[in-house]
Amino acid sequence: MKSDLYGFSHLRPDANRARGYTGRYASRYSPNAEQQEDHTTDTHSHAHRIASSQEAKNNPVYALHLIDNHASHQHAITMLSESHRHLSQYTTRKMEAVCSGWELLDDEDKNLAAFNYSLMNDDANGYHASLRAANEKLESYIEPMTEGDVQTLVQRMNDVMHRHNLHSPESIAARQRQEEEEKRRVDEERERQRQAFRQ
Repeated sequence: MKSDLYGFSHLRPDANRARGYTGRYASRYSPNAEQQEDHTTDTHSHAHRIASSQEAKNNPVYALHLIDNHASHQHAITMLSESHRHLSQYTTRKMEAVCSGWELLDDEDKNLAAFNYSLMNDDANGYHASLRAANEKLESYIEPMTEGDVQTLVQRMNDVMHRHNLHSPESIAARQRQEEEEKRRVDEERERQRQAFRQ
């Protein structure tokens, strides 16, 4: 059997590669990433849902582009999580002027080159300034919390507190059930070993 090096499967476009800012050659989705909440009763606009997502905070320039194009929040969040961080037009123009071979770089390498140039030259290409400005613009799309949002948040916090409160009646009862179950399993195993020894 040939190894994967001879199969060229690593050259597929959907092979694991960096997405967003998760790192080079990282998987598309981290295994412990939290799933997006279901907003079936949410009254907020698509722009609010996009702007308040973590994907938009990681890629604010592209998030603003998607909001301006009236993309649905599900589509926008998917696009944001699957794309590399976009650069502003100013940063792109500045990097075209100062970086030889700029047009030959892929999106991830362009982002890295712009970031490094920004660090070495006191943000002369506007990399950090554009991200900061885009994040401030995104904050203007975030709508105030509604009464339903407050109630949902309070309910979630209560649930978390009850789950992590070791002295609540539910936690004590759950621990007692676990101890009884463990004791029962130990007794059954001991009896099984006794029966096996007698035979």
